[in-house]
Formats: sequence, structure tokens, C-alpha cells
Amino acid sequence: MNYNELPTKLASQHVEVANKLSRRLIQLRAARTLWHKDMNQFMDHVMRVNEDSLSYDVFPWIIGRVRKGEKSSQPVSMGACQEFMPIVLRFLHSDSNEHLHIALVMVQSLLERFWDQLVAMSKNHLTSCQSANLESLYMILVTTVERVRLLTLSSQPEVAKEARAAYELLEKTVI
Repeated sequence: MNYNELPTKLASQHVEVANKLSRRLIQLRAARTLWHKDMNQFMDHVMRVNEDSLSYDVFPWIIGRVRKGEKSSQPVSMGACQEFMPIVLRFLHSDSNEHLHIALVMVQSLLERFWDQLVAMSKNHLTSCQSANLESLYMILVTTVERVRLLTLSSQPEVAKEARAAYELLEKTVI
């Protein structure tokens, strides 16, 4: 590359990054507005946008509500959690430590939040399930077991620690 072209190239990349960050901020502001108004619209927005950056930004909000459970002013339903599982699964297969971490925390939060239902489902071996959302969430969590087990061997200490915690819960509920 010609050194005379470097300032022009850097300037064009700066504009590109600024545009991406601006779009991300707009999407995040829209998500925040919907988060406070209507959970279904929020879910639709995040799923429709289908960008990992937005999903990553809003997962802490979702995890917070999942952990609060019914104590939250707008609890996250099992059905809503089940709808987010494709994103969780995608993050579990990511190369990004941040995505792996947030996905593992989400798995732990779901297991803790719906513990009683998932344990009952496991003991009944999927018989007499009265909730399609429970059955779907249970089956999706079963599919995460092997990936989470592999992540316990991660060379990244934080990922391995979160994976061990999630795997211990998975062993007690869905394995």
C-alpha cells in the first residue's frame, strides 16, 4: 500500500465504524424503549434485527429479569426464554469469550429460574408434560449439554468456570 493513500483509507474506515456504532445505538435505544413497554414487541424487535451485537447488549437485561422471576414487574415467560434459545445456542458456538460467557450465564439463569419444572420434567422422562414451552426449553437445554461440557475444558479461565457451573446444573436437571 502506498503511504500517501493511508490517511484516505483510515478516514473511510473511521466513517464505516462510526456508521456501524450509530446503527447499533439506534437499535439498542429502540430495544430499550420496547423493553419498558411490551415484552412481546421487545422480543420481536431483537429477533427481527437478528444482530449478535444487539443480542449481546440486551442479554444482561433478560438475565436480570429471568433471575428476578415473578418478583419482576414484567417477568420473562418461559416461552420468551425459549424463543431466545437459538441466540444462546449460536453464542455457545461462538469464538468470542464474551458471547460464550453471556450464553453460559443465560443457561445457568434459565436452569435456576425454571428448576422445579425442569427437574419434574426430567423425572417424568418427558411424559405427561402440560407445557409445550417447558418441553421445548427442556429439549433445547438437553442439546446444550455436550457443548457446555466441552467448554469446561476451555483455556479461558472465566469461560471454563462459567461452563463448569452451568454443567453442574445441567447434570442435576436434564441429564
